Amino acid sequence: MVLTGTSLSLGACNRDSVPTVEEKLVGRWEWQQTAADSQHSLTPGNTGHRVIVEFDRRGRARFYQDGQLVSAAAFSVRRVTNGFGKPSRHVIIYRGYQNNQFYSVSGNRLHLQDASGKTSDHMYIRAAPEVSVQASKQQGL
Repeated sequence: MVLTGTSLSLGACNRDSVPTVEEKLVGRWEWQQTAADSQHSLTPGNTGHRVIVEFDRRGRARFYQDGQLVSAAAFSVRRVTNGFGKPSRHVIIYRGYQNNQFYSVSGNRLHLQDASGKTSDHMYIRAAPEVSVQASKQQGL
């Protein structure tokens, strides 16, 4: 009888309840820093720009600068193996763009690395969803 209770509790913790790497990418991300080999780190503080990227479940990426939509693209995610004994990496493939990006998500941090051969590392933090001003006006608030 104890075995039955154990198997029921293990069944509730199935693989479907753990988000995949792709699901962790979905959301709004606010840019914190870009580091390149030959340059000083770029940040919102020294560039004067706030950058947000949104990845949705339908495979659309939207890029905002200072609150304005500046670009959008369809994207897909692929897992790339680096050879025997080396860990695989995940890459975002943007349709219509020549540059793809390796990515990893750890907690509320998104790390993007350009896959074009340039060594640019971009760090983002998960941003809170913005409440639509339009929706507030329609509700009379």
